[in-house]
Amino acid sequence: MDATEHLKQLKLSHETRTALKEFAAQQGIFLKQLYRDAIDWFLTEGSSSADWDYLCSPRTGQYTSIWLPTRTIAQVKSRASSDNIPENRVIYTSLVRYLAAHTETNI
Repeated sequence: MDATEHLKQLKLSHETRTALKEFAAQQGIFLKQLYRDAIDWFLTEGSSSADWDYLCSPRTGQYTSIWLPTRTIAQVKSRASSDNIPENRVIYTSLVRYLAAHTETNI
């Protein structure tokens, strides 16, 4: 962890956590990199479609800690502010939509 990272916590279901871990293992990357890739993808190209809604993490999920760079946090905050939604919804939607776009996983 470097000094320009910040901790975000959000709830993920067991199925989502497992799918993320499996995808990261298949790609040969750490979860930390997968989280960053998913959020960057969503903010740049994954959210260009008009036929999607933000997703809400499950209430019964397990809290997951995600370290993100200051730049990514700023982009998430900006998107959340402009769309008038919580930051965690941007992050959760990023993860789920990224998995759906890059695997056959449908969570």
